[in-house]
Amino acid sequence: MQVRVRYAPSPTGSPHVGNLRTAIYNWLLVKKLGGQFIARLEDTDRTPGRYMPEGIWDIEESLRYLGTLPDEWWVSGGSTGPYIQSERLALYQDHADKLIASGHAYRCYCSRERLEAMRQEQQAKGVPTGYDRCCRSDAGREEMRQRRLIELGSEPTFVVRLAMPLDGQTVVHDLVKGDIVYENRTQDDQVLLKTDGFPTYFLACAVDDHLMGVTHVIRGDDWLSSAAKFVAVINAFGWDPPALVHPPLILGPDRKKLSKRHGSTQFTEFVDQGYLPEALLNFLVLLGWSAGDENRELFSLPELIERFSLEGISEHPAIFDYEKLKWMNGMYIRQSPQGRIIGLCMPHLQKAGLIGTPPSESEIELARKFIPLEIERMKVLSEIVVMAEPFFKELHFPAGYEEKAVTKWLKVEYIKPLLQREIEEFTNLTDWTPENLEALVRQIGDDMELKFAGVIHPTRVAVTGRTVGPGLFEALWALGREITLQRLQSVCDAV
Repeated sequence: MQVRVRYAPSPTGSPHVGNLRTAIYNWLLVKKLGGQFIARLEDTDRTPGRYMPEGIWDIEESLRYLGTLPDEWWVSGGSTGPYIQSERLALYQDHADKLIASGHAYRCYCSRERLEAMRQEQQAKGVPTGYDRCCRSDAGREEMRQRRLIELGSEPTFVVRLAMPLDGQTVVHDLVKGDIVYENRTQDDQVLLKTDGFPTYFLACAVDDHLMGVTHVIRGDDWLSSAAKFVAVINAFGWDPPALVHPPLILGPDRKKLSKRHGSTQFTEFVDQGYLPEALLNFLVLLGWSAGDENRELFSLPELIERFSLEGISEHPAIFDYEKLKWMNGMYIRQSPQGRIIGLCMPHLQKAGLIGTPPSESEIELARKFIPLEIERMKVLSEIVVMAEPFFKELHFPAGYEEKAVTKWLKVEYIKPLLQREIEEFTNLTDWTPENLEALVRQIGDDMELKFAGVIHPTRVAVTGRTVGPGLFEALWALGREITLQRLQSVCDAV
């Protein structure tokens, strides 16, 4: 059997990390076992506030960014398309008619007002809410249709509902959790086709999975509660269900379902902050999956493909550890070629207005010198903005200088003669290199009988306005003679 898997996001905004993990697991399974990775767009929920067609671009970009490109999808097409559900409405309506004809579904004419009144009455009685199957019988359905016909003065619209078996059990086989048994009497008669002709998830996915030849369905654990209805629809058509896999929920550090209150959750947020695709992919794979080596956390993509298996998926919830993700991203930043990190940092500097769009030659030259100096400290690429401000912004004492740094290091009694000596020596320095700058500053300290720390800290603050940054002499080299002398003179004139 050739493996065919599907990733089926809905355009409700930028993809959530749970969606990204699902895409990654599907892609890895195909890369491991061979087969096809299908992506289809589930855009049949047109509820105002949920349907965001502009989110389609984010979905596409997330798959490109992570490198998990589908073999078949709405971008490239394929043999089982179309891959956008709103372009497949005739298929769903035809299959709904087949279920009605076979007695596995029925038309329901109940109004929204009746359904809401029914729900409120059930809640008042403290009983489970659900449809009372008023339209399931021929007599009840015709009575409701006639009542609505009189109310409206025209033929009423209807939904199509699944005729869920009233007794017995539906068994859902999950490759991670094993067999899960649902009592049919506890299941509602799910709406399959809405009054506007759009299908619900249960009908559309069952039909699409079958027609697209999907063999494995990997989807979030939150779908498990409705799995009996999904399988019941498949059984009603007489089809063999695909293998089901429900990876565990992703929880925040407080062990509650991951949400905005915990921090970033959407693809665009992680990209904006500057997470590398390989770091994000590595981290998300480990949210609910283990390679069997609990002490190892960094894996190359070939290693993940080689070691990935459905058996490694955990039954237990996964905790989204933001600090671990930052650590992992920092590790990947330091493993990357410097030129790549320079290029990836440039858009962050442009967005912050620190360099132009496009950048000037001098800005590019400074970026090439400065950014590699900060790679060791960087955890996310967006941090380069704060790090870069002293290098790309004009600095005239005291504006832009940290107050505590000024108090501690620019008010020492020897500050003026130190700065005067540095200005003189830096002006005459023949070869502006980190090594020559360090030797010169050490000599100045020795001549003035100052400890080395008593020289480098005031110098750093005078030139950058801060106490923290890259190595002082590398920073002076990157800034260049002209800017360094200008800033030293600005402080010297003021103290």
